[in-house]
Amino acid sequence: MRIPSYLFLLFTICSFGQQEISFDFEKTLPTWQQEYKVPAVAVGIIKNGKVSYTKVFGEQRIGVPANCESIFTVASLTKPIFATVALHLISRGDLSLDEPLYKYHLDPDLKVDTNLKKLNARFVLSHQSGFVNWRNMNPSKKLAFNFEPGSQYLYSGEGYEYLRKAITNKMSKSLPKFAEDLLFEPLGLKNISFTWNPNWDMNKVVYPYDKNYEEYSYAPRTELNAAAGLLTTIEDYTKVCSYILNGAGLPESLFNDMMTPQVNVKENLFYGLGWEVIPELSNGESVIMHSGDENGIKTFVVLLPKSKNGMVIFTNADQGFKVYQKIVTSYLDEGEEIFEIKSKKLVPTERYKISTDHLKNYIGTFKIKENVSFNIEEENGQLKLVIPGQKSAKLVAQSEKVFLVDEELRVEFIKDEEQNFNTVILYQYGVKTYGGRRVK
Repeated sequence: MRIPSYLFLLFTICSFGQQEISFDFEKTLPTWQQEYKVPAVAVGIIKNGKVSYTKVFGEQRIGVPANCESIFTVASLTKPIFATVALHLISRGDLSLDEPLYKYHLDPDLKVDTNLKKLNARFVLSHQSGFVNWRNMNPSKKLAFNFEPGSQYLYSGEGYEYLRKAITNKMSKSLPKFAEDLLFEPLGLKNISFTWNPNWDMNKVVYPYDKNYEEYSYAPRTELNAAAGLLTTIEDYTKVCSYILNGAGLPESLFNDMMTPQVNVKENLFYGLGWEVIPELSNGESVIMHSGDENGIKTFVVLLPKSKNGMVIFTNADQGFKVYQKIVTSYLDEGEEIFEIKSKKLVPTERYKISTDHLKNYIGTFKIKENVSFNIEEENGQLKLVIPGQKSAKLVAQSEKVFLVDEELRVEFIKDEEQNFNTVILYQYGVKTYGGRRVK
């Protein structure tokens, strides 16, 4: 479907008090939207700690212009907001960063385990909980510790949910109520919520689209989740980010903890408390940032604590990440270096040579579950992992059975009794996440 060219003439300045500022990225934004089939883009800019610019471009749904009241779902940009609320509770003494959470919540999937006594808010907020992203990624589909909390990095929404439930049980008060009392009401925010507000107008909802410009089936979340599902306007989210750049209302020591690397993710990239952290760019600036990624939802926030500058970008299509990268690199001098660090992968060294005749033993289709499978293919003497809807990835042999894609993903082949490779296991950061059985 071709995107109507007229929709790119539509934009709304979201705050009456802002000057009518335009930037170079606005000139090429319509071209980017058309190229990547992104109906709506919202941009917030913070300069010297103050919100200086918020605009919304395009259509929230085909035929419906987007405006400053358009309500976006922002996926994992929920996490920094939850982290800010949790840090406020810690600053009040309601919770400690380092106290065990098992005293307040024990998930039914977890039996008595010494790891329970090691799980705390610090490890949850910095993605060192030991949980995979979501429990259904485990072969058992149940929540389990995949490693000792605090021993390594693994991105986990489950960890954030665990902390939310522990806080709720300890305080007998829900996350939305804490967020309203500690964050949203003091900042005068009316258009931000962890779940759909029944007082809002459904006609303001921004709908998600795939890479072919087809609308996804969508309804705003009504089920509470600390890791995803936040609904907000660009103006309200940008105001929260301005507040965070100005100290987030936290004691200085706790604010510094938030921005201090807690665990290494890759070269020059770490996680703090609720944020990805780049400690120092080539110009001396530091960075905290986060992205959101769901079907038809690609969002990004980048904050520069030293200069108190930053950007928030919401998009509503699968290729929206390509648009927000172009906006950030167009506006921020630091943009290209930030994305270079964020996207950098270590290229593994081949440590085992597989003969051309032997390659055919690995090739096939492997089923993870009903209607979900991946392929191992060969191209020009090189094995590759092919997952539907994603880019193929070269497999670099480390042994007869073990292959690396990069520092994050490992692929292991397992022989059956007849010495055939009929099972493949995928590991993310050393944690088993998916297993597939050969179907052809």
